[in-house]
Amino acid sequence: MVNYRYAPLRKKKSNAKWIFLIFLLGMISVGYIYRRDIYFLFARDQNARAEKAKEKTVELWKSGSLKEQDIADFHALTITFAEKDSLEPTAFHLIARSLYWNLVRLGIRFDSSSLILNLGSNFSDFIGQTQLAQETMDQIFWNARQSEALATSPYLDWENNRVLLFLTETHRQVKRPSALTAEYGNIDSEKLSAEFQSMFVWLLTFNMMQAGDANGLEKILETTKKPDYKGEIHFSPREENFLKGMGKYYKKDYVASLSLLRSTKTEIPDRITETSIITEATIFHLQNLTQKGIDLLEAHYEKSGKRNPEILQLIKQMISERPLSKSKLDLGIPK
Repeated sequence: MVNYRYAPLRKKKSNAKWIFLIFLLGMISVGYIYRRDIYFLFARDQNARAEKAKEKTVELWKSGSLKEQDIADFHALTITFAEKDSLEPTAFHLIARSLYWNLVRLGIRFDSSSLILNLGSNFSDFIGQTQLAQETMDQIFWNARQSEALATSPYLDWENNRVLLFLTETHRQVKRPSALTAEYGNIDSEKLSAEFQSMFVWLLTFNMMQAGDANGLEKILETTKKPDYKGEIHFSPREENFLKGMGKYYKKDYVASLSLLRSTKTEIPDRITETSIITEATIFHLQNLTQKGIDLLEAHYEKSGKRNPEILQLIKQMISERPLSKSKLDLGIPK
């Protein structure tokens, strides 16, 4: 009798897992070999997206349609860009740029009116003493500086980044105005984006005024009259004489300063008239004609409706430095 022994059917081992492992190793090897190409592919894509978003935001700014949400969206995109490519200088410039657009939202305008109003003042007074304004300026500075540090050569937004540094260096007041104009005065304005054209002229005028650079100021005034000038800052003949007069004052050319400033005064006690009178009185004080300066200030104070308490402070300061001088106003000084 034949005995049949039961033999269980053996399943054929599958090679699928080995095929998958070989495929995976192959992909890893390809990825390693072409890792730089893959990295730059993603970097270029991120850069292209950021550039496209920047152009859209600039157009919104030019049309006056830029909203808070547009700025927030662009800022978020730039942060992502920097996180994914922490060595890309453009990413940090765009962060600084998104923060600059926030200054407009805070009510800061770089136009001829704000320039005239703030000549002779501290730049931080113009920007504002709020924590938000101060933090925004600090962040613009550090991101623009990081962008500059990472760049091995000038890039597309190089000049735009430099003008942001000019802005924040003016605010920091670490360097003298003359040093700032020497460092940033050669920025190629033709390469500046639309939103920076007026700001550059504003900063250059402000710092040249503080530095007493009358020749540099003359060049700026002539530039604003050229047909190809793209900025929005323009000066009337009266404003030009005022700027020149203040420039002569900072240069300590007091005779020329007085002549120009007196030509700008009107019967209306506006900012130009008041600043001209205060500067004229200050010149008298510097020339040991303090009583003449005090009389001038008193007359203006009465005529303008006693609106500016800074005039009283200036008179008090003059009397403290020249004790023989007197004032008809109640300054709260013991007689």
